[in-house]
Amino acid sequence: MSDAQLQLEVEYCADCGYWPRTSWMLGEILTEIQHLVGEVRLVPGTRGVFEWSVNGQLVFSKAAMGRFPELDELKEIVYAYLD
Repeated sequence: MSDAQLQLEVEYCADCGYWPRTSWMLGEILTEIQHLVGEVRLVPGTRGVFEWSVNGQLVFSKAAMGRFPELDELKEIVYAYLD
């Protein structure tokens, strides 16, 4: 992915207190690839939502998986869009 910029979107449950996890995971990812990210969109949600999308494609859903992602797992998913 030479000149393209990643677009990241994270929808997290504000009511559930998921912001610390969201900001930590996002910070860990951006520390390594921030120069390749053109846009970050944070969407406060409700009802336990925790979903990550890359370039408009849903790549992880807590509702679908029944769990939070591990950081290494999430990095692998996001970084795959760089190849």
